[in-house]
Amino acid sequence: MIKRKIIFYLLILAIATTAGTPQAGVAESNVSRRTPIVEAFEKNKDAVVSISSKYVVQELVVDDIFGWGWDFGLPFRRREREVPSLGSGFVINANGYIVTNAHVVRRADEITVIMADSTEYKARKVAEDSRSDLALLKIESDKPLHKVILGRSDDLMIGETVLAIGNPFGYQHTLTDGILSSIHRDVELTDELVLSEMLQISAPINRGNSGGPLLNIRGEVIGINTAIRRAAQGIGFAIPIDQLRENLPKMINIERLRRIDFGLTVTDIKDIKEPGIKVDAVRSGSAAEKTDFKPGDVITRVDGKTVDSATDFYIDMLERRLDTTVSFDVRRQGGLLGDDRNYKFEITLRERPQPDGKKLAQRLFGLELGRLTQAMIQRYHLAGETGAVVVMKVEKGSPAYYAHIEAGDILLSLDGIAIKDFEQLGYKLETIQSGAQVSVAYTRTENIGNYLLVKQYTATLRPRGDDHLAEPAGRVFDL
Repeated sequence: MIKRKIIFYLLILAIATTAGTPQAGVAESNVSRRTPIVEAFEKNKDAVVSISSKYVVQELVVDDIFGWGWDFGLPFRRREREVPSLGSGFVINANGYIVTNAHVVRRADEITVIMADSTEYKARKVAEDSRSDLALLKIESDKPLHKVILGRSDDLMIGETVLAIGNPFGYQHTLTDGILSSIHRDVELTDELVLSEMLQISAPINRGNSGGPLLNIRGEVIGINTAIRRAAQGIGFAIPIDQLRENLPKMINIERLRRIDFGLTVTDIKDIKEPGIKVDAVRSGSAAEKTDFKPGDVITRVDGKTVDSATDFYIDMLERRLDTTVSFDVRRQGGLLGDDRNYKFEITLRERPQPDGKKLAQRLFGLELGRLTQAMIQRYHLAGETGAVVVMKVEKGSPAYYAHIEAGDILLSLDGIAIKDFEQLGYKLETIQSGAQVSVAYTRTENIGNYLLVKQYTATLRPRGDDHLAEPAGRVFDL
């Protein structure tokens, strides 16, 4: 009897234990496979693109079998060779505007953008800034494109999850994850280019990831994947997205790109529920100032459409036709009573006259400039390319005079922007503010016996006002 009871209780216990154990597949169904990483990728995959570009280089090929070349007077010829480049990018505006790294498309003669659905487009460069390693491309699509959501990089936390989407080694739309390892890193990409304030990440990135988005766990773009540390594993770097927000308005400024009188600088408004963008600055004498725009104004609508992104605002202005009138709904904070006031302003986009680089250089710095000719090169033994901007005279007592610039010096750049002709010079000089310091790079040719020695110098000039008293240039500075 006792044995029967024991067997009965054991049987009941076995049934209870079996009943409490889930069957195969039941527990798995209660665990979601749709993690935040999956959702972040799906939000952005259609906005991430692969970029293929190529450019042509010329090589000298010696035609003899020994390769002795010209030292022995043997013939050589020029050969062209195509150099391919791979990279990534992401759509920031539904009208076909794509962000990538400048080094991905720097010398590209042809750029192809490949979408997530394998559709290919030919792209053109809208703007490029090698100092920030950023470029903006444009493709023509017959339908609006899916775009990313730009986040912010001023509130990042070391250790938070980050995701990289790109085209490493041609494997399109590859997703990798890791953590934000550090911030504020200075990274030397080349001898001439050092990027500061970079994000260090552990998410694996490789050749072809350059220009692709770095995402946070919410699927917002917080950086642009740019570089890896060679001979290291798991060390990559990305440009903070706030640097894109800061540099893009300068890159696609319609005053610079299209010579349109505008005058507004705007920024995004952070931590505010109401839509709008903030007027950060108004250029003196511009159409915006004449319209009565003030710094601090909030633009809520453009031609009746809500605006909440400075990037979209600048791109919208970039696509406007010349002589178009644009209306702005503006909210301005009130005075002592604190009541906001609403205004409606209009600006007609008029073309600005071309700046005269020669006159501006003379007025601001006391430099009389000219184009380098073959006759100058032969007569004064100068090392430079025909057509380069050369110093003809230096006004005594001028900023250029005290910076020790001399006749015969050849201008290379102003504030890091290459100066190849008077048009580029004029565009740069007209944006210089009164009292600002300008870095000027130039070369000087020195004759040493039968040899020419070319040295590069950098000088810092402060432009003078219109009330200077100029002294005539001395003969020493006459070329």
